[in-house]
Amino acid sequence: MKTRIPRLVFALSAVLALACAQAAAVGARRQQTAAARAARTVLFAVEKYEANVTMEPIVIYERGAYAKPPVDDEAGSQAFTREFFRAGRQFRLLSGGGDAGTVTVKKAMEPGCVFLAAEVSVETQARLGGRVQALATDSSTLGRGASSRRAPTEAERARAIELARAAYAKNGAPAALVGKMEVANLTATDLDRDGREELIGSFVVEKKSETAGDAWTLFLIIEPEGGTFKTAWEWFHHGFEGEYADRRYVDQIDLDGDGVGEVVVEGSYYESNDYIIYKKQQGRWRPVYQGGGGGC
Repeated sequence: MKTRIPRLVFALSAVLALACAQAAAVGARRQQTAAARAARTVLFAVEKYEANVTMEPIVIYERGAYAKPPVDDEAGSQAFTREFFRAGRQFRLLSGGGDAGTVTVKKAMEPGCVFLAAEVSVETQARLGGRVQALATDSSTLGRGASSRRAPTEAERARAIELARAAYAKNGAPAALVGKMEVANLTATDLDRDGREELIGSFVVEKKSETAGDAWTLFLIIEPEGGTFKTAWEWFHHGFEGEYADRRYVDQIDLDGDGVGEVVVEGSYYESNDYIIYKKQQGRWRPVYQGGGGGC
């Protein structure tokens, strides 16, 4: 006689198995997050201008904390250069939050002003050059997911422009000039890996004349909402020459392993630059770090 398992016992066994699988998955994610927070890693910005490729450190990340590279510390800069910018040292290149190739140091650059940078060569199929930058890291674990970075569709671009113009109007930029707004950069990337890309964009409105100039700069993180998009983070600045400032997207990377990529941008000023990292916490974006770069 065959013994049959009662339906209730079978159902309870299935529920228990599912709960164990979910607990194991949560435990694995927690271990990955703990590992990401514990390991020290350096994140670099990689930029290509014509045939020249350079990289400079953005942040030193360790145990959930963000530390600035030793840009203005002579002894610290020398030690950093010896460790990270020796000829032949290789790093992983990241684009769209995922693996994109390798970076190899050619030589450290002589600082004409105050900065840390190296000339490098790259092996990659990812787009790099002009306003499109990438990241590099000494970490063996960061950015092991699929790359997510593309140009926006026409519909996405139109919605981003609509949101940018609304932000300019809210901040008091002259309506006549807003109609001539330029899209400095607009990128689609999936920050939370849910299959729907966010839009990250920089915009500029300029007034130029023979005697004076003026600039209104805008940076937006735009998230999907239903069948359209909404502004999730807005940075606006008005100033020219010595008061100029803007924000340009570098790339995204999930530094702490929480499943949502941090947004890394470059801040540009009259004679200097730095880097800002935006992180989504409790459903809202906010800046969690500013440093690196350099200037005269």
